[in-house]
Amino acid sequence: MSSKFSLNRQQVEAVKYISGPCLVIAGAGSGKTRVITEKIIHLINNCNYKPYEICAVTFTNKAAKEMRDRVSSSIRAELLKGMLVTTFHSLGLHIIRKEYKRLGLKKDFILFDERDQRQLITNIIREFSKTQEDPTDEEINNFLTFISNCKMKGIEAERSYENSTATDKLNALIYIQYEKMLKSYSALDFDDLILKPMLLFKSNINALQFWQRKLLYILVDEYQDTNQTQYEFIKLLVGERQRFTFVGDDDQSIYGWRGAQPENINQLVSDFPSIKVIKLEQNYRSLGRILHCANVLIENNNHLFNKKLYSSFEYGDPIIVHENQNPVKEAEYIATEITANRFLKSANWSDFAILYRTNYNSREIERYFKENHIPYRINGDISFFERAEVKDILSYYRVLVNPNDDNALLRIINVPHREIGTISTEKLGNFSRKHQISLYEAIDYPALRDEMNDKTYSSMVEFKDFIEECRYKIENGEAIEVVNDLFMNIEYRNYLLNSNKDEKIANIKYDNICTLKSWIIDKLKGKSKEGIDPVSFNEAVRSVCIREMLDQNENENEYDLDQIQLMTLHSSKGLEFPFVYIISCEENIIPHKNSIETGNIDEERRLFYVGITRAKKNLVLSYTSSRASLGSKTCENAKYSRFIDELPQEDLSFETIKNPKKIDRQETLKKFDQLKELLK
Repeated sequence: MSSKFSLNRQQVEAVKYISGPCLVIAGAGSGKTRVITEKIIHLINNCNYKPYEICAVTFTNKAAKEMRDRVSSSIRAELLKGMLVTTFHSLGLHIIRKEYKRLGLKKDFILFDERDQRQLITNIIREFSKTQEDPTDEEINNFLTFISNCKMKGIEAERSYENSTATDKLNALIYIQYEKMLKSYSALDFDDLILKPMLLFKSNINALQFWQRKLLYILVDEYQDTNQTQYEFIKLLVGERQRFTFVGDDDQSIYGWRGAQPENINQLVSDFPSIKVIKLEQNYRSLGRILHCANVLIENNNHLFNKKLYSSFEYGDPIIVHENQNPVKEAEYIATEITANRFLKSANWSDFAILYRTNYNSREIERYFKENHIPYRINGDISFFERAEVKDILSYYRVLVNPNDDNALLRIINVPHREIGTISTEKLGNFSRKHQISLYEAIDYPALRDEMNDKTYSSMVEFKDFIEECRYKIENGEAIEVVNDLFMNIEYRNYLLNSNKDEKIANIKYDNICTLKSWIIDKLKGKSKEGIDPVSFNEAVRSVCIREMLDQNENENEYDLDQIQLMTLHSSKGLEFPFVYIISCEENIIPHKNSIETGNIDEERRLFYVGITRAKKNLVLSYTSSRASLGSKTCENAKYSRFIDELPQEDLSFETIKNPKKIDRQETLKKFDQLKELLK
């Protein structure tokens, strides 16, 4: 083994077994990422595999980067050329870029984000209803959910209509039109990045055999989170060679709402009867009591493979179950406990995590932390560059740099509204694809005028004339003027005011694009104090686009800051903290009311299990005896979660309003007050 730290017996077995299909059932904190990286190193160093013959797939860029970094620390970077350590969707995109002709796409095909999808659905509904009235957010969400669910199950548009019930006929019709328009733009959405390669492999044996010969060994992390299309995609890739290692844990499958199927583990065993199953049960993260409670809890779910986590660490303190009168008191309690523990145990703020079922549950915690100057960070906040208004304006800048950027142009050609509807953009897309030219170039073709009404065509020409005028000014040294005047010239502020019922929200969005504008202008002017020279408009926009791509990595680096981490239970997966507080542990919250009504308790239990196993040393479960429901000011009686009753009661220490903690807390509270003054 390449690592200076020894692997345990089960880990060694998982690393060295390469002669057939392998399933590693890896419990929380059992070192699964290390097993995958060590196996990659073993395949290269000891099994005659070339790096470019290996493909390791996971679900997040962060996890993929961690794998690449670990492998490259043991094997020189130049020897790893061509090895794919990537996400499912990036692998799909990689294949599509190589196979775009077979898929009937233009080389510079477009990728639609959620905002693009929502606008497309809105335009389709307008055409269907023959009105200018926009569908509600809920209606758009329902259509997008239907389409996404179909794609995650491998169901194409036409087949969704043939097999749909009467109530789903409209959804299927929208799906058909949605796909028709994507094709006219030579565009794909996020789910297509898996669906299209999978369908290609099913229909084109030459393409399938090429990729099977190219990728000789495949490793998949977080296998329990795969949906049906992802499983079919990987199953086709591994083919008859059956050289693969899938690593997963059905107890941590918490993404059913986005198509994940923990039963894929059962399906894998059925499809590959000779598969070798190896269980990793030794936990390297948590104290014994925390693991015992997690084991007892998850025994209430059905399993194909039973496992019990254990560790070599001490048993640890009892898990605190604390009752609070209401969410305000809960926030006070959590703040007091964290501040006291930080002071008494010489801990950092970043050693503490507060987990909750939904973002709404963090509201009082955030308010209290702000008022008392306690540093915190909310994990999962939308990044600056993901905001719709920022993407809009950045798309304008991108078109000014490169008018043939179809993706950017398609986003802004009707933003703000120019009465260029869905049918017109579909015709524009079909025309550009037919003549193998960009959308921007197509506007100039006289033949396009014959395919749409005069008013729409005039709007397209006016849009292009505006872009051309701006580009002319930029070329003649007036870039700063163009950037300054853009919002006014396209009346974007009015667009925000008309698109948002709340004027405050519109103003916040306007402030965001002003920030983007100031970045561009700073680069155009240069900063003499910092010794930064002015750059061209193209360079300024290019640097901001690079910053957009790196934005996620910058957000990940914020974990290095000394702040309390606030996040949903879903967001906490894969992380660990010495001190964990799970708040709002009440019925109808965890398990969620919707899950209770639909009978989906098992996934909620897995979610609670994930929360418990984030804790390394100390765990507190907090609940309230009364809580106002969302949208109501009336407090209702609350009952703590059924999952608390499922934990081994001898490992819990209950602190109720009637029976509070017996130790004297006055000295701790006094120190808390002193620390608050220091923080101010």
